[in-house]
Amino acid sequence: MAAVDHLVSTAAVADNFRLILFSVLIGGLIALMRLGGAFDAFARVFQRGRPTVEKRTLFTMTFALGTALFLETWSNVLVSGTALGSSFDRLGVARQRMAYFMHTIAINAVALIPFNSWAAFYLGLLAAQQVERPFQFLLASLPFALYCWISLALVAIVMVTGWTFGPMRRFDLTGASRAIASTAPGAKAPTSTPENEPGSTVGSLSLFVAPLVTLVAVAVFGLTATGAGDPRQGNGAAAVLYAVIAASVVAALDLRLLRKLRSSELEKVFVEGCGSFVGAAALVLLALTLGLLIKELGTGLYVANLFEAAVPRALYAPLVFLTGAVMSFATGTSYGTFSIMTPIAVPLAYATGSDPHLLFGACLAGGVFGDNCSPISDTTIVTSIATEVTPVDHVTTQLPFALCAAAAAAAGFTVLGTWLD
Repeated sequence: MAAVDHLVSTAAVADNFRLILFSVLIGGLIALMRLGGAFDAFARVFQRGRPTVEKRTLFTMTFALGTALFLETWSNVLVSGTALGSSFDRLGVARQRMAYFMHTIAINAVALIPFNSWAAFYLGLLAAQQVERPFQFLLASLPFALYCWISLALVAIVMVTGWTFGPMRRFDLTGASRAIASTAPGAKAPTSTPENEPGSTVGSLSLFVAPLVTLVAVAVFGLTATGAGDPRQGNGAAAVLYAVIAASVVAALDLRLLRKLRSSELEKVFVEGCGSFVGAAALVLLALTLGLLIKELGTGLYVANLFEAAVPRALYAPLVFLTGAVMSFATGTSYGTFSIMTPIAVPLAYATGSDPHLLFGACLAGGVFGDNCSPISDTTIVTSIATEVTPVDHVTTQLPFALCAAAAAAAGFTVLGTWLD
């Protein structure tokens, strides 16, 4: 009974309920965009002229597509894999290398852009720790998510230089074989598209661009309005909720007026899309409740006392990152890692005088690491499906690059810990 009471009291807080509602509605927005073929239309932009595309152009397309699809990781890798897979084959780039590119870009881009369900989850965790102005706190913390930034930079370096080592080297030879096969006489051109699903329509690029532009614009306007003209003082939970509602309305109007779809069909798709994200909303609620319980138990302060006695403050950030990285790799979940580490790291920072943005950034970086390379991560499995490689091959070829980024991030956290503290 006490657990149920905690859940109810947590959900009853206005900002918490806004974040939970946002986590549900984002699913409806994605469903409407998918119904209108928005992702398909965006992918077709990158499919044009594929027979003559060069590697540099293809890699630029991969980075742009992975960054633009920032709403959700699964759609990101599925669309990227379907749109660009045959181009990688034609140019002799191994599918395993493609999987590394697409997975790393998708997971880190989604983790860093503060206008999606991940951002709502972050805000809920910060609100549970009674952080003032959680959205502004999040924006100040994102530059410290070093693993994410270093991973994206490493992908860019690998794209430019063709650097390879470890198991990836062996699969690079396979890519050349695929290139020969795809250009052989009688080879069939791919006929699948990202959204050849029942009920989908041939969409236009406007249905992709307009809702996303609306999402970002209304979020910024909401922050400014709720902050009395100063977006730094605005209510982030309210702003992102208004934004997803406005973006959904824009998507629905496009489908209703321009594509002549029935209102009943739009309602059904939107509700079903919201239903598919109920699990994410439940995670937000449970994370909020867990954070409050850990706060009430004084876990963060207890850990702070232990750290103050035995660990130099310069090592707080790398230890938080490494602990989160091990936890997320072992469990395959970034959300679970965030839920456990944030109620420890944020109070630790405030109790010891460390930089709270640095430690929260270390939490985010550690959680993303496991989602990026754990063999039991859902994103790993989806990427393997989208790129047509086995999960074992994907993990073994990507892990060395992820470990390089993690080592650089740990060193960076040590340097920042020394400098800021």
